[in-house]
Amino acid sequence: MKLFLFADKLPPEIGGMETHAKYFVQYFASKSNLYIISKKGNDDILVDNDFKIARGINIIEFLSSFSTEKCVVFYNSGRWIEDFDIIKGCLPLAVFIYRTGGNEIIKAPLSKLNVNSHLERQKIWSGILNRNIDFLIANSEFTYQRLIKIGIKKEIITILSGGIDSKNIKESLKKRANTRLMLKCPNSIPLLVCCCRFVPYKRPQYIIQSLLHLNIPYQMVFVGNGPLLEECMHLVKQLNLKNCTFLGELPQQQALDIIACADVYCQASCDLEVPVQCGKYIHTEGMGRSLLESICCGTRVVVTKCGAVNEFINNNNGIVVDGSEELFAHSIETVLSLPRISQELRQTYIERYNFEGIFTSYMYLWQKRF
Repeated sequence: MKLFLFADKLPPEIGGMETHAKYFVQYFASKSNLYIISKKGNDDILVDNDFKIARGINIIEFLSSFSTEKCVVFYNSGRWIEDFDIIKGCLPLAVFIYRTGGNEIIKAPLSKLNVNSHLERQKIWSGILNRNIDFLIANSEFTYQRLIKIGIKKEIITILSGGIDSKNIKESLKKRANTRLMLKCPNSIPLLVCCCRFVPYKRPQYIIQSLLHLNIPYQMVFVGNGPLLEECMHLVKQLNLKNCTFLGELPQQQALDIIACADVYCQASCDLEVPVQCGKYIHTEGMGRSLLESICCGTRVVVTKCGAVNEFINNNNGIVVDGSEELFAHSIETVLSLPRISQELRQTYIERYNFEGIFTSYMYLWQKRF
């Protein structure tokens, strides 16, 4: 079977879309004739399985050569959405799948059409999706409801949450003691960890401010990069917090090692109102892969209430905070008084959220159409 993956965000960059693309390629490269289509600037390119540019392509000429074949088109981003009608015309026998966390569809940026109204742009996007997509994969019930609200047909939406590597989690758990040694954090000191992009809706400053209210010794480790990193480092110095470490952007496995050895995983995402041309939208957590990685490692979570997080975090695995930095700090102390997540529950999460199960579900969807 021929499988076309459209993905403009690819490894070695780090992020939700990039991680999904990485494991998608690892899983399907040996099971299908996989073609990876990406972007370089505004040009379409063909990428090999190591995410290196193979060659530039004329997308219409390239896809039209497969017009008589049954195949699958999987969109990993909205970059080509204004070309969906054209692409479907090139591949009339294909099954079309689009995976989303919702934010890019709700934002609905348009580059080719001069439409000033944000609501009208959302209507155009939902119309394109309804016409062209056989299965729209939403990563949570929250995302599902957001999509329906802007006009996506509910009968094309399937909810598939998750995206964790069970083998990598197993390896990270084996290294817990060594990782803590590397971080110079003895077992007697609670280790708090946050892995995130330093961007406004992730609110790393909120976590830093919450540390002022802790009444226990601790070590705080931040992993990630972004435009707010320098501001956060300055804030730590300004508040004279001596026990915070910024490790910058790390490869996925190293970040997972740190999550696995943490006593508490902290995240302070919010529902952030973002202005767009002639309107605004809410950028938020459609799922939160780091949250899932944490609970699959047995690390309890303290996270602020937003988006879909309460679909995944509850009293069995952490605390969802709806309030001040002081309440966040109190919740950290509460979680530290509890044991790690049990092996039985941890295994349940792994089975529920692992990539292999997700990809098996993808195949089930498109095989129903062939």
